[in-house]
Amino acid sequence: MRAGFILFLIVVALSKSFAQEADTLWIPGAKLIKNIRYGSANIRQTFDLYLPENVSKPVPVIIWIHGGGWNNGTKKNMHVDGMLQHGYAIASVDYRFTRDTIFPAQVKDCNAAIDLLWKSAGKYNLDTSRFIIAGASAGGHLATLIGMSSNNHRQEFYPFSIKNNPVHFQAVINYYGVTDLYVLHGSGLSFDVDDDNSMISRLLGASSLKRPDLAKWASGTTYIDKNDPPALTIHGGKDSTSPLWLGQLFTNLLQVSGVKNDILILPEAPHAGPLFSQANVLEKVLSFLKEVTESKQIKE
Repeated sequence: MRAGFILFLIVVALSKSFAQEADTLWIPGAKLIKNIRYGSANIRQTFDLYLPENVSKPVPVIIWIHGGGWNNGTKKNMHVDGMLQHGYAIASVDYRFTRDTIFPAQVKDCNAAIDLLWKSAGKYNLDTSRFIIAGASAGGHLATLIGMSSNNHRQEFYPFSIKNNPVHFQAVINYYGVTDLYVLHGSGLSFDVDDDNSMISRLLGASSLKRPDLAKWASGTTYIDKNDPPALTIHGGKDSTSPLWLGQLFTNLLQVSGVKNDILILPEAPHAGPLFSQANVLEKVLSFLKEVTESKQIKE
């Protein structure tokens, strides 16, 4: 009986270890610090940090938020791993799913991870003047929401007092994110947005049609103003989950508000997929960040 119990404990320990390994992407040439814990309420409250090797000065960091309908996906799913070879660190964040708790828990988790990363910048040799937030799909929603609301002082989006919150972002990179939950309705997509069991309804705790106030509150477009960080949107022309017009709406709202922005449309790309990890996409991200950096230096 005792031997059987010990074997059971070993199996449980191994399964937990495997689960942690399975959601970590191994990037060649990276110094990896995996499963850095930023919260204690859920096993998913961790992030992986990838650092370029043999770097003496502080490096910029891309904070990556994965997609998965706010209820699936892992921190190993990312489009920005190629940025490491260009001198960028990458912090890939996991967060609680809608099966665990509803909004704004997901944005609170990401802000908690960012806060820890900011406070640990000296330890990891990160450049706090070059914090970039990025994400895809549901992660694009969270990245744009965090980036656009960071100067709006929404205490509900943080698990700590933001009275003296120093975090600011150099740029936002949005891969086909659902940037506006308020205007997205109907059954013409790959899912019925207004169904009580849709991924958006599970996020908000009610459909956006029934609770437009919640949908507005949870949309990055709501918080756009002239003081927001520059944003690059990358979107597929054949996206049937987060339609292209959402990306265009986001960039046009930024444009009329005087925020520097750009959009890269991949005409044949669906929602997600390998087309978003191609060399031309990486080149666009690099050129946009270079342009942002140079324009900031001119202003200063």
